[in-house]
Amino acid sequence: MKNFFIGIDVSKMTLDVALHSKKGNEKQNHLVIENNPNGFKKMISWIKEKKMMPQEVLICMEHTGVYANALVQFLEKKDITYCRVSALEIKKSLGITRGKADKVDAFRIAQYAYEKRESLTPSKLPPQNIIVLKELLTERKGYVCSITQYKQRKDEIAVHQGKKSMKRKNQTIDFLEKKVKEIEDDILKIIQEDPELMKNFAFVISVIGIGFINAVSFLAYTNNFRDFTNPRAYACYISVAPFPYSSGTSIRKRTSVSKIGRLELKGILTMAARSAIIHDPELRRYFKRKFNGKKGPESNYGQVLNAVKFKLICRVFAVVRKQEKYVVKD
Repeated sequence: MKNFFIGIDVSKMTLDVALHSKKGNEKQNHLVIENNPNGFKKMISWIKEKKMMPQEVLICMEHTGVYANALVQFLEKKDITYCRVSALEIKKSLGITRGKADKVDAFRIAQYAYEKRESLTPSKLPPQNIIVLKELLTERKGYVCSITQYKQRKDEIAVHQGKKSMKRKNQTIDFLEKKVKEIEDDILKIIQEDPELMKNFAFVISVIGIGFINAVSFLAYTNNFRDFTNPRAYACYISVAPFPYSSGTSIRKRTSVSKIGRLELKGILTMAARSAIIHDPELRRYFKRKFNGKKGPESNYGQVLNAVKFKLICRVFAVVRKQEKYVVKD
């Protein structure tokens, strides 16, 4: 039973901690600590000073990438329940708000935790190898973006720059490509060292169109298919699932996908869908049957391609569920 609800606004250097309570004033229910182990220990002392048992506390925070990792690891060691929630979800749940400050945000997060106490699901860190896979994918993405920028810049001004400048750009591209290869080797090594990851990796990559990075992304962002067992839920998570838009009798907009989700995962799945349309006979026939062949606003290319993405997601989840490699259908 959780009787105390704490909101934490996470930043790089500090944490604003706020207790949702009708007792005491704002100053008494607010604490600023450093975002490090010493600060975390100070927070625990503050909790105990207020006669709160750690087991009775629910801590809520926004998803802030790596800045909250040390705090989350500390909370799990202390067996303190915590929830990591989308910042947009918290913002929309509070209605109309004005102004922004770390202290104010901490109290708003605490209020959110109190109001949603019956429906909040406690968060839990995935295994360390999944965390490392996500970090490596993020690192690789940065290098790939840099490679793309250098190649575009090189092609755009090729006739306007000297040989030495071109040589330096080519050397930089070669260096970055080597780093990408090193990261991919590290990723593969992590997967090979875990029999469960390796088994599911083999099933996922057997689906036509799904390449190395897409397969690893499925493993990393589903926590090796523990956090997502339903393809529709994952499709919603990466903004592939379509939703209707209607109200009353007069508003009837076209069913479309939401922009809220992991769009970078949707982006790499786009490449998989295009590859599948070329190399998978069944999906090629499906695409030709559905695509109206038009260009511009009247084209339905995007909708059909999105449907192909969803079919790929369904196939990936199917092969993992059945523990069988994908078999091509002519």
